Amino acid sequence: PHGACPECMGLGFRLEIDPELVVTNKDLSLAQGAIQPWTRAGSMNPWYKSLLESLARANGFSNRVPVREMKPSDLEMILYGNKGEKVEMRHTTQRGRVYTWDTTFEGVIPNLMRRYRETSSDYVRREIERYMATRPCPSCNGKRLKPESLAVTVAGWSIMEVTDQSIGQAFEWTRSVGGETGV
Repeated sequence: PHGACPECMGLGFRLEIDPELVVTNKDLSLAQGAIQPWTRAGSMNPWYKSLLESLARANGFSNRVPVREMKPSDLEMILYGNKGEKVEMRHTTQRGRVYTWDTTFEGVIPNLMRRYRETSSDYVRREIERYMATRPCPSCNGKRLKPESLAVTVAGWSIMEVTDQSIGQAFEWTRSVGGETGV
């Protein structure tokens, strides 16, 4: 554990929200439920629906056009947030009461990641994991070790370079390092 990459805990990968799993059908509009994690049984969560309507109103785009026809910058804002800019949120409750206030929009992906980190519910974690994919760790590039650990070499090879070899290749390398008699 002392030599493991601190970002991925030595796994070599981490789970990240995949935008392609969040918006699987680009023929749908935001109003039709294009944001999969915020839609249940074909109907968008009313809170998130109000949030996206407010964001569209504040930024001059329509939430009723198919996602594939949206400007890439608008979709980027929906997925990753509006960089702290205030938006007037307007939400109508089931009883018809309208509430308005100023807020920022964190973005779908940061919202899912925050909820994933903060929840103590296994159910919520499993639900969010449906929108995640494994990616090589950006810190260690999938090598699982700290840079300091990878810097240690024998005959110019790091431990990862040695273990990436086939058994035969590693055997030949060991013989070349240990001389004719082997190690």
